[in-house]
Amino acid sequence: MTLYIIQSTGEMTECANKEVALASSNVLVVISHNQKKIYTWLGSQSSPHSKFACARETARLRMELGYKIVNLEEESTNNDFLEAIDEAINAPSGGSVAKPKPKTTPIKAPVKKETSKPKPKTTPKKAPVKKETSKPKPKEKKEAEPRRYETKAVKTKIIDVENIFKQLEVLPPMEDSIRDYILVGDSLFIAPENIEKSDSESKVQLPDGSFVADDYVPRLFLENGKIIAVELWRQN
Repeated sequence: MTLYIIQSTGEMTECANKEVALASSNVLVVISHNQKKIYTWLGSQSSPHSKFACARETARLRMELGYKIVNLEEESTNNDFLEAIDEAINAPSGGSVAKPKPKTTPIKAPVKKETSKPKPKTTPKKAPVKKETSKPKPKEKKEAEPRRYETKAVKTKIIDVENIFKQLEVLPPMEDSIRDYILVGDSLFIAPENIEKSDSESKVQLPDGSFVADDYVPRLFLENGKIIAVELWRQN
């Protein structure tokens, strides 16, 4: 199966129903081996978590298959994409089973019987006995005491994320683009305008592993010569 629904947790779920897959709340990844393309389809009501996971998975699939990535919104659905869904649903599941090769029994060569000859008797030679000489015992070395190092407490600077968000809200938006995420320090946050009222947590829990999010245009926010935050914008 090459039709997947991307869940908000980042998992890829196979789907064989076209009507269920094209729901506005879904994010889809469709692989077309006939067209040599990887389609991504974003429903109008899909969550930002699913969109970010979709960018990660399509980047991984492109490295494995070498196919071209085609990004589509729900309102820009075309016939090529619908044909790719039909191809994925109607594709035969499973693969060809290799037939076992017939077993062959090797032909054994005739074994020649060896005639044993009597061995001549030999008298064992005695090794000369060495006299043991007592050696002086080496002096035991005293173990050096480990050095003691003084530890100094390191003060960590606390980042005021809310204050940074307030400063970014004053900046003009990028033309024909939507801001999905904001990177502050080592943490990734959903842009405030994309957070639902019922969702109180904006920090994105990223899974382990490496991936490339190449569907976004970054914009740096600098202060006193230092990078304070990075905005990730997606073309609308």
